[in-house]
Amino acid sequence: MESGKRRRIVVDGETYLIARIASALFVLGMYVVWLRPELASADRIAYFWGAALWVLATAITIPLRMTGKSLSAKRTLLFTLPLDLAALTLLTVSTWQYQDPFYAFYVGITAVYATVFKRTRAWVYAGLLVISYLAAHLTMSHWMLHVGEYGFIVAKATTVLLLGWSISLVMEQQLARQESLETRSQEVVDLNRQLERSVSELQAISEISEIIHSTLDFDSVGPMVIDILQKVIDIPAACIFVIDKPKQQTLFSASKGLRSEKSYSYSGPGLIAETDLAEDDHFSCLELLDHNDMLVVFCADARHIDVLEPDDRMVLSAVASELVVAVENSRLYKLTKRLSITDELTDLYNYRYLQQRLDDEMGRAKRYGKTLSFLMIDVDDFKAINDTHGHLVGDAVLAELGQVMKTTVREVDVVARYGGEEFSVLLPETDAAGAFIVAEKIREAVALHKFLDEDGERTVHASVSIGLANFPVHADDKESLLRSADDAVYQAKTLGKDRVRAPQVRMTRLGRPTAPPMPPEEESTS
Repeated sequence: MESGKRRRIVVDGETYLIARIASALFVLGMYVVWLRPELASADRIAYFWGAALWVLATAITIPLRMTGKSLSAKRTLLFTLPLDLAALTLLTVSTWQYQDPFYAFYVGITAVYATVFKRTRAWVYAGLLVISYLAAHLTMSHWMLHVGEYGFIVAKATTVLLLGWSISLVMEQQLARQESLETRSQEVVDLNRQLERSVSELQAISEISEIIHSTLDFDSVGPMVIDILQKVIDIPAACIFVIDKPKQQTLFSASKGLRSEKSYSYSGPGLIAETDLAEDDHFSCLELLDHNDMLVVFCADARHIDVLEPDDRMVLSAVASELVVAVENSRLYKLTKRLSITDELTDLYNYRYLQQRLDDEMGRAKRYGKTLSFLMIDVDDFKAINDTHGHLVGDAVLAELGQVMKTTVREVDVVARYGGEEFSVLLPETDAAGAFIVAEKIREAVALHKFLDEDGERTVHASVSIGLANFPVHADDKESLLRSADDAVYQAKTLGKDRVRAPQVRMTRLGRPTAPPMPPEEESTS
């Protein structure tokens, strides 16, 4: 038998139905086999109606408890209680001379009600059963009973009442103990769930840290970071940004689950640029970390942002801290890498990078049968500039000279500071004639440019002598290419400076020229 929502310990429904049916068969069997011829007329009528009411209550109980849908256990008992009280009263009245055979029924019914109902209500129902029991024994049919027998009947009635009270008390205690155990069990479950979540969060943070610190150029790891976050935080679509606040520049961004394949960028509190979202989607941004010049922002659907738990925010903050460190490391790495290949004064590539690129381009030209040219550039009379205007002006002239040269070449060309006042330009896939045109453009650009003097006025003039060499016309390896270009610039200075010169054409081992000599009119002079 089921109980109410607060009663967890119940009498088994099948057991109750079996006992109920057995009691009904017992009542009918006693009447048919034994009591019908033995009872007096009035008692036989009372027994008959008592048995009929008891069987009727049993017949009502069976379908109600078998379906379990129409009425609850409590309502079923309350529905049959009047029939049971009347039936027990009639049965007890009719069998008074047989040593109270239905007293056990009172005890059983009292136990059932005490099990199902709370103690306060169980007392009431036990009291009704006691009244029924006493009323059955105090009828006019029993006026010949002795006083002692009446005392014994009252004692038995009191026993029924105490039985109901004790059973209900035990059930209340067991219920309280069970609820306490369930509460503790739920607390353990909650702690285990919280522990599992904490472990998964730590694992996610560890994985993210390992991923973003595994490379110094971590722009490609953004989707993996979002994937791991989505395993811990149930957010279908999200973006994360690391922003340089002074420059208003996005240093790192990653997105996942968004409808558009466009690049997403943070453009202020709560704003996302280039988001191709549907009209019913509302993204909101949460600032995770504001560290010095960097800001970490997490963006997702506003509904998901609003329901983020404190643990989720802690995970996001931990990831934000890792991202800030990784971005700082990446910026330092890129800066160090750039400085390692860049001349500090002119911001051009340095000698080391030039040598590396020469090796790469020379190897590629040999493999694919390509050509390349190399320009060696020397500033004319640079010592005079230093002596006249000072070394600070001289340094400024070199720095500005590098920028002038960069404006006259292609993006694929490599402009480098060779050393001191010497510069060089590597021209991939450029023949000697093309290299001469580029060299002439550089010479003219420098000659026409006016540099700042110590007073900030553009009064300083400079010129350059340029020697060019080509592979494979003038050289067949890197060393001979550099030597040929150096020889050519030496010839340019010897012949009067401010000019472009190519080296003398080398002869092959077979005695045949590799290329016709450059005509005098192709030599540029100021």
